[in-house]
Amino acid sequence: MTRVLVTGASGFIGSAVVRRLTADGHEIVAPSSRELDLLTASREQLAGFVDGSGFTHCIHAAWYTDHADYLTHEVNRDWLAASLRLARACEGLRFIGLGTCLEHHLALAGPPTLYEQCKHDLSLELLDSGIDHAWARVFFVYGPGDRPGRLIPSMIERFALGEPAGPTYGGLRRDYIHVDDLAGQIVRIALSDVRGPLDTGTSDAPTLSEIFAAGAAAFGQPELAQSNAETGGQPPLIQADLARFRASVGEPQARSIADGLRDLIG
Repeated sequence: MTRVLVTGASGFIGSAVVRRLTADGHEIVAPSSRELDLLTASREQLAGFVDGSGFTHCIHAAWYTDHADYLTHEVNRDWLAASLRLARACEGLRFIGLGTCLEHHLALAGPPTLYEQCKHDLSLELLDSGIDHAWARVFFVYGPGDRPGRLIPSMIERFALGEPAGPTYGGLRRDYIHVDDLAGQIVRIALSDVRGPLDTGTSDAPTLSEIFAAGAAAFGQPELAQSNAETGGQPPLIQADLARFRASVGEPQARSIADGLRDLIG
């Protein structure tokens, strides 16, 4: 019987992980921040929470995610330290941390943001720790529970009103995965014996203009989609490489962006 500690269980990705674990019949403990404040808890307090709990796995989905400033906020340093304390308290368990696709691009667009650097530093610390862990790099995510103001919720809001819309940088190619498909991949990683970093995603990277076209089509109004080929000087392609996932976990399951948007829009 697997008994999984899930941090960040009320968040966008964490809640999808909980849904997947529940559907698969696993036992879940998902403490609130009042029950377990990761930022203030000492390693001894964390070990006391974990010891004797019967946990077999920890999926650590908690982090600072305010879209306005998560890339630069100093609290990223606190989350790095807190995540290391948690991982060390979970020695003897299977520990899954969530990274970011931006780790692949640390040097492509100038100095890394604090968020990118802290996630990358955590992955390196885990590699050196000897803890049984995997590091699931997360690419671009959409689906139920996504925050207003992000690309796909904003697109859907415009199309739902019958208003035309298009991306600012329509030529960028990005690997977007439905959050429930991502959760399925994370759970499969957790239940596998793969160690270290590996990508999650779809291994497909449509342009943002193509994503808007798929969204308008899902509403039955393809004429609402506006397109352009601009990239704004950003990395033109950010796409998951799922070779290690396939070799170590199995064939990844993920719907296409067109299918995922149809399911979301319903």
